[in-house]
Order: sequence, then structure tokens, then C-alpha cells
Amino acid sequence: MKNANQQNSHKEIFFAVTLTTLICALSLSIPVLGFFFFLILPLPAIYYRIRLGKKPAAIVMLISFMLLMAIAGTLTADIFFLSGMLILGFFMGEFIERNLTVEKTIGYACGIVLIAGTFGLILYGNISNLGLSEVISNYIGKNLNLTLMLYKQMEVPEENIRLLSNAMDQIHYVLVRIIPSLLASGLLFAAWLNILLTRITFKRIALKEMAFKAQKTTYAALGPLNIWKAPDSLVWGVIGFSLMLLIPNTFMKMLGINGMILFVVIYFFQGMAIISFYFDKKKIPVVLRALLYGIIFIQQILVFAIAGLGFFDVWLNFRKLGINNNNKQIPLSS
Repeated sequence: MKNANQQNSHKEIFFAVTLTTLICALSLSIPVLGFFFFLILPLPAIYYRIRLGKKPAAIVMLISFMLLMAIAGTLTADIFFLSGMLILGFFMGEFIERNLTVEKTIGYACGIVLIAGTFGLILYGNISNLGLSEVISNYIGKNLNLTLMLYKQMEVPEENIRLLSNAMDQIHYVLVRIIPSLLASGLLFAAWLNILLTRITFKRIALKEMAFKAQKTTYAALGPLNIWKAPDSLVWGVIGFSLMLLIPNTFMKMLGINGMILFVVIYFFQGMAIISFYFDKKKIPVVLRALLYGIIFIQQILVFAIAGLGFFDVWLNFRKLGINNNNKQIPLSS
């Protein structure tokens, strides 16, 4: 019986490694759709951390990383980012298993990845005899040049290419200085997306062990996100970083911009929770919801409008959370 269990465990680990490595390979090999696979890479890491346990899931992540290294032949920037997504998923699964709230699950996991990533970049810079800022600057410059080449191949009008080429130095200057908030925001978005996908996975995948575990355990981080709201105290952070933008000092302005980018993302999540809340309340069909969500992500101006909706929810309480018609408390989380 013990040998049979071990054999099943080995099969699951083999399948987990195969699936994880396949998603990594697809994210590297497919030009546009590959970015989607990159974003959902934490999902199998979360799933197998909860399903298999800590040690088997760590083995899966390690073997997958070694296979990617063997395929690439060296530690490239792409492999570095893929490993960061795997670490993000592993720790999200860890904190979900510990029954932490969704804010702590996402916040702690993203924090660990950012700290580990910074340490890794410093180590790589020392090995390459480059500083941290130079490593980042070279990477951004390389990608800007690749973007310009891609536009030329897509036969973008020559005037647009000339404008981009002339502004390349200014774009590079700004991107280098706001890269911390861009990376943090990207991690937050990926974590938020994979929390949503994990909730769907728990509901849809018909695995006896998983179904049993999901029924027996109510994970706080996997509760309904349409009643989630950011802590009210974050408003002071928005005010503080906004005031930094008014200070006539380049460092303070850049610090303010980095902070504001992060808060736009956080309040965007709250705004999306409000929209989802009313979609459920009005019983909007799934197809129409998908269409409206697609419009939101295509039209970037709507992202700022939704972030504003989330910000003003602090005072206006659009969902009337905490109060109903009988003045009874409505729970803010499940």
C-alpha cells in the first residue's frame, strides 16, 4: 500500500513538473499569447503547493527551474522572471494554506519575490562586474531597441517610428526610475489574477482529494473578492505621495510617481470589486461581463477611472458594505 502511494505521488510530481515546464516553454516561445501563459504561471505553483504539500511542491519548482536552465543553457532574463513567477505562486499557495487574508497572501508573496529578485540582481551584477542600476539600465535599453525593431517590422508609419526613436533617451530615463513600481505593480496584478483563477480551479476541477480539501477548509484568501476593500489608512499614503510630486526635487518626484503607480493598481482592484459586486447584484450575463471587462483592459483611460472609483469608495461606500436596510452589519469578507 505504501509503495502504491509513493508511486502515485511520483506520478503526480512528474505530471506537475511536465505541466509547469510546458507553461514556461509556451510563455517563452509564443510571441503574443506567451505573455498570457507567463501571467498564469503562478497558478500551477499555487495548486500543487496546496495539493501536494510543501516539500513535493518545492521539488516540482526546483526541477522545473533546472529543466528551463538546461534548455536555455544559461540564466537569461526570461528565466529569471519565470522563476520569480514560480516563487510567487509557491508562496501564495503557502499563505493560502496558512489561511491568511487575501491582502496578506498577496502582499507577503509579492514582498518575498521582490526581495529575492533584488538580491538576485545584485548578485548577478557583482558576478558581471556591473552595478544594480547598470544591469536594469542595460535590460531596459535592450528591450526598447527590440520594441523599435518590432515596430519597423510591423510597418508602423515612419513618422511614428521617428518620434519614438527621438524620445528613446527620455523614455529610457523615466523607465529606469519607475521600474520598482512597475515590477511591484506587475506582481500585484499577476497575484490578483491568479487568486481569481485559483478560486475557479477549486470550484471546477473534479479531483476527489481537492474537492474534499476545499469542502473541509475555508481559505480566507479565496473568499469573494467583490466585497474586498483596501484599508482606509492607505488614503494617507496617496496624500503623502501626491505631495511629493509638488516638491521641486527630482528624487522626491520620482519617489512620488512610484508610490502613485502602486496606489493606482491597489485602488483599481477595489474599483473592479465594486463593478463585479454590481454585476452579481444585477445578474449581468457572463458573455456581457467578459465583453465589458475586455473593454476596460483595452481602454487604458478606464483603468484610471476605475481606480478613482475605488479611491472614492473609501468615503462613499458604493456597495454599502457594513450596513443594510435594517442597520445590520454586512460582513466585509467571507
